[in-house]
Amino acid sequence: MNKKWFAIGEIVCLVLLLVGCNGTNEFTVVDEREVLGEVFVEQTGGVDNSQSDTRLVQDVAVRREFRHRINLELLSNANLDRGQVEDRILATYDLSDGVGEKICIVPADIPPRTRYQYDLEWTQVLRQGDIEEGNIRDGNLLGTYTIVTDLQCQTLGFTQP
Repeated sequence: MNKKWFAIGEIVCLVLLLVGCNGTNEFTVVDEREVLGEVFVEQTGGVDNSQSDTRLVQDVAVRREFRHRINLELLSNANLDRGQVEDRILATYDLSDGVGEKICIVPADIPPRTRYQYDLEWTQVLRQGDIEEGNIRDGNLLGTYTIVTDLQCQTLGFTQP
């Protein structure tokens, strides 16, 4: 009876050893490049100078929130926890959570007795990189990622509502 339990114990230890050897907990986030992503166009609210007899020249701040969306593609043999990898990617870019904010300054210049709406173009700024095995660069490839890190904005023009 003792030999039977000893044999079962050896098998369990062997299985645990094999499972532990196949998995890797150490990985490195390797930033590769910056690219531009999706483009969104929106109109500001109206900037009203309709009650004035003088030209209105001022900067208008437009705020936009966005998600630091991560597209993570791990190889089937990566054996990594997706949540831990996403947390490490966020930490690599000093992003404390999944939400970012961008302020776009629009230089408004509105004639007297006029109201303008400004057309803004927002462009996602993406970082792309690799997930590599180990603690140093040039390890075995475990996956790739793309993350939205920021937004760029530009004023396209204006309309009179």
